[in-house]
Amino acid sequence: MLRTKGIVSLVVLLAMVVVALGSVAAQEEQIELVYWSMWNETEGQALVIQKWIAAFEAEHPNIKINAVWNGRQNQTLVRTALAGGTVIDIVDQDADQIAGGLMQEGFGLRLNDYLEMPALDEDVPLKDVFLPGTLDLFAMDGDIYLLPYIYNTVQFWYDKRVFREVGIEVPLTWEQFLANNDKLREAGYAPIAAEGNEPFYSTFYLANMVARIKGPGFLLQTAEDPTGEMWRDPVYLQTSEMLRLLWDRGDIPAVTLGYVWPQGQNTLAFGEAAQSLVGSWLPIELANMVDPGFEWGGFNFPAVEGGEGSVNDTQALLLAFMIIKDTQHPDEAAEFLRFIMTKENQQLMADESLVGVTRKGIEWAPAIADAQAAAMNAERIFPDVDGVYAKHAEYLNTILGVNYSELWQGKITPQEFVDKMATQSAEYWATH
Repeated sequence: MLRTKGIVSLVVLLAMVVVALGSVAAQEEQIELVYWSMWNETEGQALVIQKWIAAFEAEHPNIKINAVWNGRQNQTLVRTALAGGTVIDIVDQDADQIAGGLMQEGFGLRLNDYLEMPALDEDVPLKDVFLPGTLDLFAMDGDIYLLPYIYNTVQFWYDKRVFREVGIEVPLTWEQFLANNDKLREAGYAPIAAEGNEPFYSTFYLANMVARIKGPGFLLQTAEDPTGEMWRDPVYLQTSEMLRLLWDRGDIPAVTLGYVWPQGQNTLAFGEAAQSLVGSWLPIELANMVDPGFEWGGFNFPAVEGGEGSVNDTQALLLAFMIIKDTQHPDEAAEFLRFIMTKENQQLMADESLVGVTRKGIEWAPAIADAQAAAMNAERIFPDVDGVYAKHAEYLNTILGVNYSELWQGKITPQEFVDKMATQSAEYWATH
């Protein structure tokens, strides 16, 4: 009997050893994650991501991340590759683009459960480390598919020295903004630096004007109206007239119509113009052009009297990661995303790429300190073209973008813009 017990014990012991060895083998199983990126390999953001990858691989020796640096055509290349059976686990892109593309097409992995996991460096769920509104901005039916990691604000960017020289303060209202522009013109400055041929930038005026008067979300509702009649709401004639007023007053110089990007923003760098409505990437783009004493400041689009929106409602252009839903390694891919959201890694991106990030408690570069203040104080945030870009890219490209560009360039009047938008929107939705 004792001998039998000994044999049984030995068998159990051997079984435990086998299980243990199997567990070790499983832990050491080599896993490859394929990441296709919107960055070019030598860009500052890409260099930081390469450091993230190296640090993550050092902590997880059994995981290898292979990065493919595709540049801005990444989403198009990803879509083609996936259709051809190429294995891709993680992608990144401008959040508006990827939300309107791969996410809406059903390629994204639902992240809700992973976001409930604890952050790696703080005793809170991962979802709680993000700046307000950033995670939910592109939620679909309550589900989150994008993990935003870079935060750009759209604001008027200017040289604080010029404002001191002219004796003006940051405007909080539209009336103060126009009064400032009068003083800037009198002092010899072009009040506004803009681009003549860049519809992506010019729509910042439309989205912010409508958001100030009717609140964020109204422009998107208008674009989605199948009758087109919401375009006849008085807000669109008002915003169109406000826009044309900037041209008629000379706040946007007539020469702007001939500018090809980046000629407009360069006039700000050269001290010819005073302010430019653009993303918080501008100080980085112009860093090698401005003089050493240039003092960057940024202020939100001014409030409009009687408007429903707040001066603290902020247009946010995010960049985001997405895990492809068919990945064979969802847990490992999610662990990498959890890893990049630590304070250390987010601070690295902020310090070395001089961009805003989505993690709370990170200090942004001094040149974009006003962007961080806007992000932290935002009452509501809204995406590019108030969400039209993400949800209805074809409509934006073929209807809104075309007509708005004609308004921007003075080829049609404000009333003609309203009429064309109402008519063409109805025609568009009748066939879509």
